[in-house]
Amino acid sequence: MSVIQSSAPPSHPAFTSLIPWADSLELAVVRNSKGAILEVNRAFARKFGRPAPDWTGGSLSGLVHPEDVLAWHAEEQRLSRPPHHISREHRWETAQGWRWIGWEETALRNELGEVLAVRAIGRDVTKHRLAEEHSRKLAQALEQAPVSVIIMTPAGTPQYVNSQFTEVTGFTLEDIFEQEIPLLRDGHASEADYRRCCAILATGRKWTGELRTRRRAGGDAWEFVQISPIRNQLEEIIYLLCLREDISERKELAEQLRQVQKMESLGTMAGGIAHDFNNIISIVRGFTELALARTQTDANVERYLRAVHDAAGRAAALVSQIMVFSRSSEVRYSRVHIDRLVEEFIGFFSETFPRNIVFKTEFEAGVDAIGADPDQIRQLFVNLCVNARDAMPDGGEIKISTGRESGAHLTALKADPDRDYFRISVCDTGIGMAPAVCKRIFEPFFTTKDDAKGTGLGLAVVYGIVTNHHGLLDVRSEEGVGTTFDIFLPLNPSAVESGAGGDVPVLADVPKGTAKILLVEDETAIQELLSIALRKLGYSVEIAVDGQDAAERLLSGQETFDAIILDLNMPRLGGIEVMRLLASRASHPPILVMSGHLSLEVKQELEILAPSGVIAKPFELANMSRQLRRVLDDAGQASADGDTAF
Repeated sequence: MSVIQSSAPPSHPAFTSLIPWADSLELAVVRNSKGAILEVNRAFARKFGRPAPDWTGGSLSGLVHPEDVLAWHAEEQRLSRPPHHISREHRWETAQGWRWIGWEETALRNELGEVLAVRAIGRDVTKHRLAEEHSRKLAQALEQAPVSVIIMTPAGTPQYVNSQFTEVTGFTLEDIFEQEIPLLRDGHASEADYRRCCAILATGRKWTGELRTRRRAGGDAWEFVQISPIRNQLEEIIYLLCLREDISERKELAEQLRQVQKMESLGTMAGGIAHDFNNIISIVRGFTELALARTQTDANVERYLRAVHDAAGRAAALVSQIMVFSRSSEVRYSRVHIDRLVEEFIGFFSETFPRNIVFKTEFEAGVDAIGADPDQIRQLFVNLCVNARDAMPDGGEIKISTGRESGAHLTALKADPDRDYFRISVCDTGIGMAPAVCKRIFEPFFTTKDDAKGTGLGLAVVYGIVTNHHGLLDVRSEEGVGTTFDIFLPLNPSAVESGAGGDVPVLADVPKGTAKILLVEDETAIQELLSIALRKLGYSVEIAVDGQDAAERLLSGQETFDAIILDLNMPRLGGIEVMRLLASRASHPPILVMSGHLSLEVKQELEILAPSGVIAKPFELANMSRQLRRVLDDAGQASADGDTAF
């Protein structure tokens, strides 16, 4: 409490009749024109904690909050001007601490209009001020909230929407009334869902869910919605408070993550089963080759066997596509002239595609070649053009264009803004795709074609090829207009090498040998296949049924071998573990590794263990025999006995 310095001037006799409110519950004080207190009532004395007589001659300014003093003195001047009455609220230091006091002050004048004194009637308005401040803060919070806020009646009639709602949706409260937008119903997928929501709210419980709501500018957005009942003192529901948070970006990211996880899981599955698939294909292809070597006189049997061999080749190509999709296929970069490649394919497609499909090209000059895997790029073009053909059953146009793009222009696709990309666009004038279909086209085994026309792997393989090359992929499609695929491959001169890939091995004359071979393979049919084929060439073949069996025979020292053909994926002890055991010895026979699937980790391990050769399943017998002979010749442990055919 501030101390009141009193000069104790006598009370003016003219004001003795102005204190009839001495017992009033309202605060009352009279001060002269210079601000000295003439008299206060008992309510004032109680409020400020001093007896009434002690205030005479004192000043009120010591009671006013320091931050309010200037405003208090400035308003004092208004009492000398008509209407000689003011209302004001300031903070005052009372016996209960700082409180807001509202004053009604009137100037008391003589017959000449001179102000002789001021009478002030006050009341504590702290609760009212705090309520107003609370309401003001609440209003500001609602208006500036980062979520949309709607207050509506239990029937769903909107009473208030905040600025965030208007900013997100484009609708004002007036728009909602004029267009009769049912905000409570908006976004529910069905009438049944809406009724369930209303039933929950009617019981006084909170409803939460994700709704797809409309926008004034067109389109929809995903929102996380919470609706809570607001009750009065009688626990009656008088309003509904609806909070809507825009989660469109979060939903999109979640969907992208789901797609990535699906692709990765399917890719892992594809890599995992590739070994078994390739074993089966190796068996079918190998025994077919052996049978073809023995059926020279029966034309029908030979035709049947060649059909089986061709089917095995197609199966091998299908597994290869799955491996590309799974991103397990290694990219072998070389110099690829995209424009020349396109021209070659157009010549081929012009002969095989329907005559009512026309090809057009548009090549941007300045990019002679890019670093890429030519086989994978060929597969990319085949899949995209076949997809375009199937989208134009009544004919149309396929346009292939190329060009250079800056990564800074592709930030929406998460491109590196500091590098350039080579664009390949394949555009058709076909039936186009609905947005829901467009979102799923890169999923493995998803197809809109019937079972006889599509496997659902074509565009998944395209996705895998682009990802393998660290590229970007964009799709634009409109129903009834057509579809455009834009592929952006990073321009990386250091990845360009001269030359192309190796020749594809074919069944032909192969060299014989007399070396002793240990075949380590758990698949009985492949054991029999390679045993027959190699023994026909003069080799001596011993079989180890798995890695444990091989390790025991090799480490016992009781047997010697000129070479080892080693499968990597086996029970008990795998091929990698066998190689590690042999690596610890001073010397061991050369090793030809075979596998149906080489993961990145296995490739890194093989680089350390350095086998003499690696051959992938499914293999052709001629190629396997040549690889084995090269391994033996490099080791200097066998000599050729001449060339003989199977």
